Amino acid sequence: MKKSKGHVLLVSEYFLPHWTGISQAFFYLAKNLQNQGFDVQVLTTQFDKKLALEEEVRGVPVMRSPYQVRISRTHYSFALLMRFITLLPKYDWIVINSPNSNILFLSILTKLFGKKLAIYHQGDLTLPRQTGSRAKHALMEKVFDALSIPSFLLANVTSTYTRDYAAHSRVMKYALRTFRAHIPDFKAAQGAPKKDFVKKMGALKKDQVLIGIAGRFVEEKGYEILMKAIPEIKKAVPNAHIVFAGKHLIDYEPFFELHKELIQLHKNDITFLGLLNEGDLAHFYKSIEVFVISSRSDCFPVTQIEAVHYGVPIVVTDIPGARMLVKESGFGAIAKPEDPFDLARIIIKVVTNKKKYLQNEKKALQFLNKYEIYPLN
Repeated sequence: MKKSKGHVLLVSEYFLPHWTGISQAFFYLAKNLQNQGFDVQVLTTQFDKKLALEEEVRGVPVMRSPYQVRISRTHYSFALLMRFITLLPKYDWIVINSPNSNILFLSILTKLFGKKLAIYHQGDLTLPRQTGSRAKHALMEKVFDALSIPSFLLANVTSTYTRDYAAHSRVMKYALRTFRAHIPDFKAAQGAPKKDFVKKMGALKKDQVLIGIAGRFVEEKGYEILMKAIPEIKKAVPNAHIVFAGKHLIDYEPFFELHKELIQLHKNDITFLGLLNEGDLAHFYKSIEVFVISSRSDCFPVTQIEAVHYGVPIVVTDIPGARMLVKESGFGAIAKPEDPFDLARIIIKVVTNKKKYLQNEKKALQFLNKYEIYPLN
């Protein structure tokens, strides 16, 4: 029996089965540590009352603490903080998934108990400006920064997907001396797609060039910029059609409703597929010609990792973090942010020269593999 490299407590406000990239990435981080020989335990929030308080999720032991209040998309749990204190003495390392509303308290307690601290950051808190209260959202971002910056300064290891994002982050740029890059070793979605989904995608693909997007329909993702680019795209690719995999009605951010007129205008040019299971998601990527990331800000969308695994070239906006895979590998092209005309130009460029970009698929995989070990050292 191999000797354990150490005991690691991973703390996250969200974990599987929560469907966001933040949750998925932290799951793969936990698996990465297990594969390295660490004993891991995840402490997270019971965001859904139906979830068990303790269970094993795909080989990872998980403890959940009930939440007491919901603020925007955050399910805040004071109980998690109390449980954390009781667990602390048993562990050598604490790894915090950021953003995290308890980050400063968790960090201070970790250091007071003489434990090593690592923070895995998956993006600065960036709240909408087109919906909700601008003043309230700006204040919440400042509170996030005030809690996060000292936490990063306390950490033994600070990590995110790329140094590019860390250097431009409002909270990470002060702690670059402890920075280590880590891109989760995502496994390509597996399983057989549903027959009706295969039929649906087949009908869409029959006479159309499918442009894929995926995620949450929120302001940060800039999907309305892509909607505005549709007329220009169709001038060069008349049979272009957008397929959206993900949730478009978001209860904490009414961004879809804000742009209903624009979406209605292009109702024949876009199909909303909803949340997909693994088999359907794999078939989604196999069916598209190009994958588009039109974000205003995005640390490193995990959807582009999935796209690479299925050999789909990427169009991404020129924003810190998200741009680095394409910039380093050439597996796609980079568009100006907030610019529908340039986004259209780049999409047309990739679609009409797809073979050229496919030659760089191996470089994209090499880029991802370069940072796959989570660095607890």
